[in-house]
Amino acid sequence: MKKTVALMLGAAAALTATAATAGELEDVNARLELLERQNAAIRKENAALRENQRLLEENTRLKSQGARAAAEPARTGARAHHDNSAFLAVAAVSQQAKNPLQAYAADFPVKAPPLAGPALFRAWIEGGAIWSGGDPILSTYGLTGQFDLTPKVGWEFATGFDYRFAGSPWHVSGQFRYGEGGKATGLASTTDTIAFGGASSTATQTFSDSYKETHWLADLAVGRDIAGSGPSALQLKGGVRVAEFVTRSSNSDVLVTASSGVGPIVVPGFPAVTSLTTTISNLFDSRASFLGAGPLIGIEGSVPFAGKWSFDYSGDAALLIGRQESSISALSLFSVSPSFLSALFPVGNTLNTSRDRLFAGVVSADVQVGVSYWLTPNLKLGTGYRLDAFINVFNEKGSSNSNLTPDRYTHGPRVTLTGQFDAM
Repeated sequence: MKKTVALMLGAAAALTATAATAGELEDVNARLELLERQNAAIRKENAALRENQRLLEENTRLKSQGARAAAEPARTGARAHHDNSAFLAVAAVSQQAKNPLQAYAADFPVKAPPLAGPALFRAWIEGGAIWSGGDPILSTYGLTGQFDLTPKVGWEFATGFDYRFAGSPWHVSGQFRYGEGGKATGLASTTDTIAFGGASSTATQTFSDSYKETHWLADLAVGRDIAGSGPSALQLKGGVRVAEFVTRSSNSDVLVTASSGVGPIVVPGFPAVTSLTTTISNLFDSRASFLGAGPLIGIEGSVPFAGKWSFDYSGDAALLIGRQESSISALSLFSVSPSFLSALFPVGNTLNTSRDRLFAGVVSADVQVGVSYWLTPNLKLGTGYRLDAFINVFNEKGSSNSNLTPDRYTHGPRVTLTGQFDAM
């Protein structure tokens, strides 16, 4: 029994010793692994210290070289500049070595935004020729005659500004434009002669027409650079536009009838009349217009190329809500020669007028492209081409469409002078 107990106690002691040995081994392995990590960190730190020491020595050498180069004659200036540049490059590397985080940050794709510039004020003036188009402008006379009253070559003048706030991509801008289409005219006449007995009558009818268009607009907008920067920035604008489109037309129908071999016509106190002339004149004047205002959206930008050259572009669209108005006056006149015969013709002169107003929406849009050349850092001269459109400028369903068709366009070359300078 005692022997058995002794054997059991010996086995328990052996197991305890084995368990203790295994625990010690695990602890030793953990310590060794920690030492390896510490040694690796120390090696990296030593390598960084050695590299830092090398860069410091190189820095000291380049400083001495720079000092010697500064003392040399002017002919060695280029070499001194090269050495100084090398010094700056090595100093930058040294700073990165001192702070590894800076070296790592340089590899990130997101860069710090460039510093915003000062406030910039830009003003411009522009002028050029315009041609008018859209729906045809036609006027009918007599039974089958027709005049084409499409406006001739006209002109347009414009001026505007753009102000960019300091340290900001935001702008405020405005413009004013005024243009006139060339006056279009038409003239035609017919002559008929009728003979009866010993009398004859010759009737001459003359038709004339004239038509002219004018327009103006004013914009005020707030914009923001949404792509690019500086001269090549793309600006998106939003604001308000006020515009007016006006047409004026006049036409006349004059009938002159000369009769001879009549009569005799006797008026007491006057000699007998055997020939006379009558004139009937119908004169019409009309003015049709649209005046409205509404929201505006647009873009503009300038892309530099080939040194001092730049490609300029802009485009706007606005929905104008306003009033369409037309006024017409019709005057009829009668005269006879000799004048003392007028009492025998009970035909009076008359004047009739009418006026009509409608409310409607009109789309106003424009686009302009061109190239510019910077004459000086603050002045550039450009040339381009512009198209303006008024869509549904009059409502065909209403009576206010007199002498004005729904869609009108103007287009033509432009010359633009732009000046800019930094503002406080």
